[in-house]
Amino acid sequence: MFENFSFTSYFIDKNIWNCLKNEIILYDNILIITGENSFNSIEEKIFPLLDGKKYSVEKYNGECSYENVDKILKNIINKKIDLILGIGGGKAIDTAKIAAFRLGIDIFTIPTIASTCSATSALSVVYNDDGSFKEFFDFPSPPKKTFIDLKTIKAAPEKYIWAGMGDTLAKFYEVRMKYEYVSSKNNGKMNYPNTLGKEISHLCGSVILENGIFAYFSENINEEFKKIVLAIIVNTGMVSNLVEEFLNGSIAHSVFYGLTLLPSLEKEHLHGEVVAFGILVQLLLEGKKEEFEQLLPFYKKLSFPTKLLEIVKKEEFEKMEDKVLWAILTGPDIIDMEFNINKENLRKVLFSL
Repeated sequence: MFENFSFTSYFIDKNIWNCLKNEIILYDNILIITGENSFNSIEEKIFPLLDGKKYSVEKYNGECSYENVDKILKNIINKKIDLILGIGGGKAIDTAKIAAFRLGIDIFTIPTIASTCSATSALSVVYNDDGSFKEFFDFPSPPKKTFIDLKTIKAAPEKYIWAGMGDTLAKFYEVRMKYEYVSSKNNGKMNYPNTLGKEISHLCGSVILENGIFAYFSENINEEFKKIVLAIIVNTGMVSNLVEEFLNGSIAHSVFYGLTLLPSLEKEHLHGEVVAFGILVQLLLEGKKEEFEQLLPFYKKLSFPTKLLEIVKKEEFEKMEDKVLWAILTGPDIIDMEFNINKENLRKVLFSL
């Protein structure tokens, strides 16, 4: 049986620009897909690397949506492109990955914040233009190479690495839950990539819990900070690329995708922040009250949300409650699970927080 899984080659340092220059030598026509703020943070570093090359810069317009991908491809329809540089956060890079797939060309990623594993994962999260979740877009392989500049990550607003830690923690709790569920249905039999991914996912929990507080509050780019960045961008991506799609998310992410129906959510809160809250919901639905209690001191030190009303507006939620609960229950991460979760116990847990 042929099992196809691959990883992104990555470069990480306090200054990766000479390395990037050497890696793009063979490419003459480059398309940069980025966000406004992301590109502003590194444009002085990027432009000198492009001397002698033809390049275009396209902004992704705030959402990873098919409509925005189509606009970008329309803008470069008469241009020859042999490499895409996806620069920015998760949505910018996810947009760039879809564009590269449509064009059938290589993509290098340059995350300017440490908030998701988009730079190394073989999927994009696609949204509608109004910010609500649409679907996942899977690729046959992840980006070819990623370049992680620690100075750029450190200079970014702290909220991004804060949210990234929440998203990374979820990879451990969600993979564990799904793995245990699937394994129980298969008499303990799981293929090797799933088992390997599950074992690696432990680092998504332990690295964050052991290093997160010190790394977050330190002013320096120290070893703990580097570990956190690697856990968020690389470790989580490796897990995502190893395990089957079904194992890649669970209740924590489904809570987030359901809550995106609320117009204020993504305007006022970050993906990983809401997913961190979703972990607490998941642990209570699993009946893991002890683990829930163990996480609370860590959450409080980092000011992660522990109550529903910290991330939703009461009146807005009440107005759309049924739709939100239904969206959580029918989300792609949990819809196929024979799990004891229904609207009433979900609502009970949400309002207990």
